[in-house]
Amino acid sequence: MTNKNYYHYIFLGIISINYFFPYFIFGSITAFYHDNFDSLVVYNKIIGEIYRDGFNFDHAKIFLAGELEFYYLRHIFKPFVIIYSLFDPELAYWITDFLFKITSYISFYCLSKKIQKNNFISFIGASLFSCLAPFTTLGFGLAIFPYLFYLIIYKSKLTVKHYLVVVFFGLNTDIVADIFFVPTILIVIFLIDKRILITKISNIIKILSLFFICSILTSANLIYLLFLDFEMHRIEFTNHAKPFLNNLLQTILNIFKFPNGLNWSFLKVLPYSIVLAPMIIIILFSKNNITKKLLVFSISIHLLIFLFDTKLIINFSNNNIIKMFNPFWISYYLPLVHSLMLVYLIKDSNANTRKCLVFLSCISIFLFQLNSSIVPIQKKIISKEKDYRNIYTFNEYFLYDDYKKIKQIVKKERILSINLDPMVAVMSDINVIDGYHAIYPLSYKIKFRKVIEKELKNNKFLKNYYDNWGSRIYAFNDNPENILINFKEAKKIGAKYILSKNNIDNDQLLLACDNCSKYFKLYKIK
Repeated sequence: MTNKNYYHYIFLGIISINYFFPYFIFGSITAFYHDNFDSLVVYNKIIGEIYRDGFNFDHAKIFLAGELEFYYLRHIFKPFVIIYSLFDPELAYWITDFLFKITSYISFYCLSKKIQKNNFISFIGASLFSCLAPFTTLGFGLAIFPYLFYLIIYKSKLTVKHYLVVVFFGLNTDIVADIFFVPTILIVIFLIDKRILITKISNIIKILSLFFICSILTSANLIYLLFLDFEMHRIEFTNHAKPFLNNLLQTILNIFKFPNGLNWSFLKVLPYSIVLAPMIIIILFSKNNITKKLLVFSISIHLLIFLFDTKLIINFSNNNIIKMFNPFWISYYLPLVHSLMLVYLIKDSNANTRKCLVFLSCISIFLFQLNSSIVPIQKKIISKEKDYRNIYTFNEYFLYDDYKKIKQIVKKERILSINLDPMVAVMSDINVIDGYHAIYPLSYKIKFRKVIEKELKNNKFLKNYYDNWGSRIYAFNDNPENILINFKEAKKIGAKYILSKNNIDNDQLLLACDNCSKYFKLYKIK
């Protein structure tokens, strides 16, 4: 067994911890639910049903009172979503998660081995890169980007195999998240060696053009949206400037990936900051110019987002392209930049610095395999919280058995969820009027606002959250003891039932089921 293969097997063993450890403890694999369970995995599940039912696009009508057409589903034409038509959503999610990490590892390993010849450093850099991606449900664009660098910089002659790889992963790239990949790749190449832009111009044009065209082909539905004559909710993303000083502090924390509070995000980003913060400090005193340039680029991305947030530069709200794209997605490429910083820094560091960086990287990689299991372990095993519900697992988050009872009552009618994630109902094939949607018409946002208008008046944070972002179309509630949801407006939109985590005493509602679940009650709107 060669050293290279040896490291590959170690990587497989390491990422297996992420799957087998929580399964052994809880009987289920754990994952951070934010933006996965409450949005992306549900979307992919519905797309899987569309495929399985012979391209029956009516399945998309389950969302937003039936007003969300199939072409709003951003992955509707991505080949990787076929997995969701072949397996149940949980298994499909973990298959794509595993494939994303394997792709990330191999992709970065190929690049790192050309930057320097050390198998071990390549293994560390590739392993860390595979762990840093914020989501593994957005397609394979970020995962394959290091391989594109590898082809552009180090391959003098491209073969059919290389073109097939570019085509396959281009077709499976989320153009919404990866819209900035061309300028990002060109900038990083310039920072590494600007001569490459001239000497490898043929590779650059062929690879990036082919990749971009393929990603556009399977994003035809989103391109179509750009030409429709109506406004998306996204045009309000930049209507409100964040407070300058608060945003500046948050930007500084983001540069080092420091957690901004003791919440679920603390454990999610802690493994990242363990290696990134010391690496930034070492780079400041390093003589390696490439790492300094990459660090400046990384900081520039954060500053650019800061300027967008504080409205100190162009307001994208008047630009039609905001219908589909989000300028803040430029931060999606930071894991790649940071992983390159690590490899170049380890390559040229002295023995002690190299050992420190390798040690911190190993800790980070290991913690990434455990971080989603820490809260459930603490609550279920250490503090032994009574009736603890492990929402980091599919079964406990989506409560399939409980929602099956709701489905039997409401049948094809629509519901509104209060103080509950509306997308959980969708996972059990229940029609809804609310949910987490990255792309939908502004007209629906305005219509739904009437349902929660009184709640927003009582809470400035929720008001800003909905009015200036609004991707979460939720029945926000400021005080569970005083629910001010306008049920008449909810019924106008299409809701016949209310699912609530809290008891509701309201003349407009009739209790439809109080024993369907210990977590919520079902009411019918009169």
